[in-house]
Amino acid sequence: MKRQSNRILESFMSSVLLLLFSLAAGTAQPASVSVRVNPDPVYVERAGETQRLHCDFQMVNKTNVSMELLQIHMRGYDQSGRLLLWKKLDSNGTRPAIEVLGKRHLEPGKPLTIFNPFFQLDTAVPVIWLRYEFSFGAPGSSPAKVSVEVKPIEYIQKTRLILPLAGARVWAYEGTDYYSHHRRVDLTDSFNRDVLGIRRNSQRYALDLVVLDEKGEAFHGGLAKKENWVGFGFPVVAPAAGVVVAVIGDLPDDIPFDPSRLQKQPTLMIGNHVVIDHGNSEYSLLAHFQQGTLSVKAGERVKQGQVIGKVSRSGMGSTLVHLHYELRNNSDIFDADGLPAHFVGFHRVGSRRSENGSLAPGWIVTSAPRR
Repeated sequence: MKRQSNRILESFMSSVLLLLFSLAAGTAQPASVSVRVNPDPVYVERAGETQRLHCDFQMVNKTNVSMELLQIHMRGYDQSGRLLLWKKLDSNGTRPAIEVLGKRHLEPGKPLTIFNPFFQLDTAVPVIWLRYEFSFGAPGSSPAKVSVEVKPIEYIQKTRLILPLAGARVWAYEGTDYYSHHRRVDLTDSFNRDVLGIRRNSQRYALDLVVLDEKGEAFHGGLAKKENWVGFGFPVVAPAAGVVVAVIGDLPDDIPFDPSRLQKQPTLMIGNHVVIDHGNSEYSLLAHFQQGTLSVKAGERVKQGQVIGKVSRSGMGSTLVHLHYELRNNSDIFDADGLPAHFVGFHRVGSRRSENGSLAPGWIVTSAPRR
């Protein structure tokens, strides 16, 4: 009886091991989908116990069958390898969390971009490295799992920046956020890749800044008339000292959207703009200036706080009167990496405390007056 029990136990354990081996063989298919992290390196912004990181995952289905992204698990570890955080998106429920990602279908041989949904982490000590595990499903087969590691670094900004709209009440219409259209630039999209020639996302940390009046209004009357916007014609100042390396200032304030024109002149997308080299591989791009108002030229050295132009909405298809700002690592309009941008000396409305740091989307802030 004892021998028979042992045989049953051995048979059961063998079955379990075989099952585990089969599952492992069915799931560990690193060649089925390739996953690349973008950008490299990935930067992390830390403030107290909060950490933010904005990266993308570019995937390619290397099989001959269609696949679906079913689940993402993210684990965050400290310096010693201790698990600090475990977050997930899965397919459970009638409206599963995985749906927030949008497109999740991978055609054979085709790329897919997934924007990191775990962009904000709250831990007692800093997260030093993260492991992302992606599960993919295909009809008639076991799920395939692919893992990648991310070791973010903290970016140390060298340039002391002020907000380029001095003495204004400013709405951060767009900021560094998972939902920002700047953040969600798909490098595999044919329009971005082939028409604009975008190779890297310089807008990853970009701001769209809208001037408000004392009552918090951005415009009075219809949106179509640019003169109805509070910020139209508002002076723009250099956020830091540097050398102007690129200037376009003669484009109309309103340019109808036309892909054929963009193919010939991609910079129509951003309209009138200025690029300032601050040194240390840090450059400011400011865009959508009012036609004919730029007061600087290429090669000119500017001082922090110097007026360089006026706000408008030049740029193809733009309807919002605003200033676009981004800090980046070179002067190429469509082939640069965005950098986290921290500013000094602004106040959030309702607070008397002067702050230094990045602007979150939706914030209403006042900037120091022009000196």
